[in-house]
Amino acid sequence: MIRTDLKSKLEDAVSRLAAAEAIPEADGSCAEVSEPKNRDHGDFSTNFALIEGKRLGIAPPKLGALLAEELEKDDAIANATSAGPGFVNIRLSDAYLSEWAEKAANAEKIVDLRAENPQKILVEFVSVNPNGPLHLGHGRGAAYGDTLARALAAGGHAVSREYYVNDGVNSTQMQLFALSVKALYRKQAGLPFEFPEGGYKGESVEEIARDIREKFGDGHDDDGLDFWQTTSQDMMLAVQKRDLERFGVVFDRWFSEQSLHDSGAVAEALEILKKKGSVYEQDGALFLKSTEYGDDRDRCVIRAGGAPTYIASDIAYHKDKFDRGFDHLIDVWGPDHHGYVQRTQAAMQALGYGKERLELIITQIVRFIVDGKPAPMRKRNGEYYRLADLIDELGADVVRYFYLMRSHETHMDFDIDLAKEHSDKNPVFYIQYAHARISSLIEKAAAEGLRPDASHTSLLNHVAERRLILKIWDLPNEVLRIVEDRGVHRLTTYATELAREYHNFYDKCPVIKAETKPLAEARLALCVGARKALRETFSLLGISAPTSM
Repeated sequence: MIRTDLKSKLEDAVSRLAAAEAIPEADGSCAEVSEPKNRDHGDFSTNFALIEGKRLGIAPPKLGALLAEELEKDDAIANATSAGPGFVNIRLSDAYLSEWAEKAANAEKIVDLRAENPQKILVEFVSVNPNGPLHLGHGRGAAYGDTLARALAAGGHAVSREYYVNDGVNSTQMQLFALSVKALYRKQAGLPFEFPEGGYKGESVEEIARDIREKFGDGHDDDGLDFWQTTSQDMMLAVQKRDLERFGVVFDRWFSEQSLHDSGAVAEALEILKKKGSVYEQDGALFLKSTEYGDDRDRCVIRAGGAPTYIASDIAYHKDKFDRGFDHLIDVWGPDHHGYVQRTQAAMQALGYGKERLELIITQIVRFIVDGKPAPMRKRNGEYYRLADLIDELGADVVRYFYLMRSHETHMDFDIDLAKEHSDKNPVFYIQYAHARISSLIEKAAAEGLRPDASHTSLLNHVAERRLILKIWDLPNEVLRIVEDRGVHRLTTYATELAREYHNFYDKCPVIKAETKPLAEARLALCVGARKALRETFSLLGISAPTSM
């Protein structure tokens, strides 16, 4: 990518200055290459002189001037100027940028990254109890986890997606769900029923009861709890899978919590902790010494009656992940899971795994806005919207994009009215229209005998063309930043910026009616590069790339 190549040129310039004894030995790799606040000052800026001047014993402005002079010896750089307290602003040459325009048109893909230390990464996300459909809060974690997995894979890592099914047969929640379904099944069949205290109600539970009647008939009212728990949770899992697939989320594996108990994995993990001296008995219960690893209190893993707690199976589950050969684990949890972070990290450290190998990411709360005010998102019957309802109303593309527009670390407002807009005000419409506009233009040009020709990209020197080329090649950098800090919201910002640069190019640089045929075909080649970057960005975001709108 352009930034990487420019940074290499910067390091070479620093090395040449040191070799010529103009400056002491220095390492140019510490410098940042970024866009200047004022684009009129150049295409990029570096802070090398500012951060290294004192150490080298040279006033930063003077060091900046030396570096600028040395950088200008490279044909890729039209000019470089020292500015302010030690920045160097850099303007790339037209010839150099035209080479990158040609690469964009001819490359199989814009993002073609190789990780220095590729890892086998497991991303576990959503993992909702199978006692209800996905609600609106789950949508943020689903969109985030899936897009993070896509970005990590694009960054050169081997990534798997996993859903942890909390299907333990001794789960009080799942037993209550099963009894609720059975009661509604009997009610629908006209049989006497007793709804359990604190049971599950609503459309989704009634739907499962109806589905069981359709599949098995009315003769299962006396079947045991195992039948009702297994059948109801399997049917609810099918609903969750269906909704996730509509949302563009497909898991490589759905992992059963109960399988950990059945296989003896839970008992095995606890035995290891016993041998390590990481657990102790108290009042007939077994506790993990989690305070030794930063938790605020020790955690019970086996109750006095002998029943394992939730954390016992969680310990075994994470151990199983490592046993499968994953180098790094990422769990994406909702805002109600803050309290589980320290205990889970403590358990993994107690088993002997490095703290850095388990990454726990918490997504924050989503607030829905209608008519400029917070809205509870209830349907006419009083029930809360499900994720599927939101997809029905807005479409999966819009829902995914809106969930991803803000950092997962911050609370976000989801503006329903804006999401319904079919105009440039809606960011999804805006970016998808850019892709459709390019596709339409290329098709129209072909009808007039014009074809993209990257051999003429040396003709691209308009400021709008230059900025579009630069923005296209920012995509690999954005992916690398996501790999580093997990901020997938960068992709929505990038998509908007790329679309804006394309629309600006379209308005200022005629393509079909360009002054010459070679220029028209060079601009078509640039359109091809921009469309690739948009498509790859859309793919990372999990949204479609329409060719007409």
